Amino acid sequence: MLQPIPAGFTRPVFESQGTFRVILEAMSRPGTLVPLPVQAEGPVGWSGSMTSVVLTLCDMETPVWLDAACNTEEALRFLRFHCGCPLTDTPAKASFAVLAQPGRMPSLETFSLGSVEYPEKSTTVLLTSDFSNDVGEAARISGPGVDGEGRIPLSWLPAGFTRMWRDNSRLFPRGVDLILVGKDQVVGLPRTLKLEAGPCM
Repeated sequence: MLQPIPAGFTRPVFESQGTFRVILEAMSRPGTLVPLPVQAEGPVGWSGSMTSVVLTLCDMETPVWLDAACNTEEALRFLRFHCGCPLTDTPAKASFAVLAQPGRMPSLETFSLGSVEYPEKSTTVLLTSDFSNDVGEAARISGPGVDGEGRIPLSWLPAGFTRMWRDNSRLFPRGVDLILVGKDQVVGLPRTLKLEAGPCM
């Protein structure tokens, strides 16, 4: 017997608008923790924050790729009902990629990198992260939206991410954008961000 589809947003218009403003702020202030007050009701295993971000960004014109942890029958039914988004098994065809397992994130070059003529046609990766773990080594960040030079804990990122991101940055204006999604906060990592290994925090 099929289970009821989770409700998603309680007030879709207001909550999606609020979530979109949060995402814009996160992408304009790279590396900064931005509170996400809206926690939408989503499939089992999906955080309220990730559900809110996906409901806000995904629609009928944005193919979505899900990693193995997100790709459940309940999640597929939820996305088809609330977003109507096409689902793809090929990361390079996705407008958005939803990942719940940072340790198993594919190489960034696996996703769509856009083209020089249409750089906006690249994939935006939505990656689950644990912002409560902020000790240990950090990466230095710089670029548009960063006041001078900032820091981001490497514990927020998958292993080997600095190398992958360096390769991604070299492709500009092509390349993927990334949004880290925590329990009730998000962090934006646009492709314009420079990220290098740094000293311990």
